[in-house]
Amino acid sequence: MKRYHLTVRNGLLFTRAALRHQKLFRVVSLLIDTGASYTIISWGTLLSLGLDPTASSMRKPVTTANGVVWMPEVEIEEFDTLGQSVESLRVLAHTIPLGSHVNGVLGMDFLRQFEFKLNLKQSVIEF
Repeated sequence: MKRYHLTVRNGLLFTRAALRHQKLFRVVSLLIDTGASYTIISWGTLLSLGLDPTASSMRKPVTTANGVVWMPEVEIEEFDTLGQSVESLRVLAHTIPLGSHVNGVLGMDFLRQFEFKLNLKQSVIEF
């Protein structure tokens, strides 16, 4: 298994991901959330990849602290993080607060595709 060190901020774990759609490429910072069913990417990031969440006819309900929010679903051609790559990953779009140091959430829809070990004490993940 290969080990990847995670960034820790305020007790939360973060990693970087490379997103490619058509010929556009972005590197983003994502919060790792094993309690999140879906991977969520900011509207701005998706728009910069040429994806328009408002044009999506697919919506998924997500329960947040503020209640249920229906988020548009779009497909990113290639999603790479932590040494793992997924083609045609469907992600949800949501507004990320200005000034935050994160572009989204890495959820279980990505992580459950792989066998991995998450060591919280050492802030590492192994695949």
